[in-house]
Amino acid sequence: MRRRDGRYTLAKLAFLVVVVACLFSAGHSGGTGIPQDDADRIAEPLAGTAWNLVTLRADDGSITAPLPGAEPLIIFGESGTLSGSAGCNLYSASYRISGTRISVESIATTGAYPATKDGLMQQESRYRELLIAASTYRVDTDRLVLSGPSGRDLLIFSRAEEPRTVPLLTTTWRLTHYCTGGGNAVASPIQGTNVTLILDDDGTLSGSAGCNAYSAAYQLNETGLTVERVIATKTSCTEPAGIMEQEHAYLALIRSAAGYRIVGDALVIIDGNGRAILLFTAEP
Repeated sequence: MRRRDGRYTLAKLAFLVVVVACLFSAGHSGGTGIPQDDADRIAEPLAGTAWNLVTLRADDGSITAPLPGAEPLIIFGESGTLSGSAGCNLYSASYRISGTRISVESIATTGAYPATKDGLMQQESRYRELLIAASTYRVDTDRLVLSGPSGRDLLIFSRAEEPRTVPLLTTTWRLTHYCTGGGNAVASPIQGTNVTLILDDDGTLSGSAGCNAYSAAYQLNETGLTVERVIATKTSCTEPAGIMEQEHAYLALIRSAAGYRIVGDALVIIDGNGRAILLFTAEP
């Protein structure tokens, strides 16, 4: 997924300082545990903060930096949900904090599979694995460290400014990816089609499904979204090839919406099983 200019970026000097500090700390403590005085440390609240990944623990136990230009981002929401970018795909999850203990559950993610960066999918998989494995956290000034049950540091982040979030309502959202094959695969819209979604503040949504216009009533809470009966026009388009099959799949996915997450200018629609089924980006 292309990262927009100015989105989730770190100053190069700050990045280098944090990486050197992390490696220096790992070299002297081995990254094997939380310092003794952490037992008396007051945990910093994470809600409302955003962090860019600077190092992660690889499969072989070494500490490594993420791929340049594909650094994962994590944003902690105010209601026990977190979201961000895993490097290419967007993800969201619920989390719980008690003192310095943290648990991350039920990660939902988009399913794009780019071939432009070697190792990107392996990095994303490892990042999600470590996120779920995290059991404690600590904040040292502008550094967030997530550690595992053994005390080993798993993920180290540098504080970032929370990205500007596009409002859900009245924004025109353009479809960029959708689930196919019962949720086992992901596809981009057919070239030459434009699938859109607009949620008005009167409780109705509308847009183009590629060929036909559609509308429906919806209900909304902080992270939940339910869509009632969808009404669409009855035009039958023949070009481009596959447009009607795509439209039927899209409308079925909209009807199955159960929740949503916004990460910067991207909107993720989630079904009742926690799967990310539709991914949109805000039109300028």
